[in-house]
Amino acid sequence: MILRITTKDPLYEIRDAACNTLGKSADSTRVYIHAEAYEYFVNAFIAKHSIIRCVHFKIIDTVRTDVEHQLLRATKGNPQPYCQSKRPDWNNGTERMPDDKSISLFCHEHTAESFMAECNQRLCHRAMKETREEVLKILQEMDNSRDPYFEALAFCCVPNCVFQYGCPEGKRQCGIVDILTYPGFILDRYAEYKRLRITGGVI
Repeated sequence: MILRITTKDPLYEIRDAACNTLGKSADSTRVYIHAEAYEYFVNAFIAKHSIIRCVHFKIIDTVRTDVEHQLLRATKGNPQPYCQSKRPDWNNGTERMPDDKSISLFCHEHTAESFMAECNQRLCHRAMKETREEVLKILQEMDNSRDPYFEALAFCCVPNCVFQYGCPEGKRQCGIVDILTYPGFILDRYAEYKRLRITGGVI
């Protein structure tokens, strides 16, 4: 799996966008240590202000084609997909395999906004198990990246029930996640979800 931020200086760009809303420009000489940058990103992602749209990143991985399709259909925030073609005339006449038997190289380009929206949908236990596992794998890569942008983003990626502090599916809810065990305060709630995610408690 490849994670790559395509925006040159994500922290500066988000800070500058925030300053622009106040009629100012960000101080380009200001240096943030890792913990400060992480906290800044977490606060920006949780607030979901439009400034977080100015940073773009790519996730590239080889996935089962039916998983690719579920990720493709998570379109909130306008992520941009790049999919390996399955056309026989582009693949030396290789016949198309069933989606759950074929593998694709799949790249999706996101902003923090679009990726958090994708996670709200695809971390849900009503999503296909293999799709949820792929998203969990992406979050683990982000956790391990040592990049404050990705670490903060992984922290802020939760299923809809954790995000909204209750399942929005009504009678169609999965019945697995007991939201009443999560703290009401958003940072504590996200921290509890991350703890369970890392320990395997939400698989």
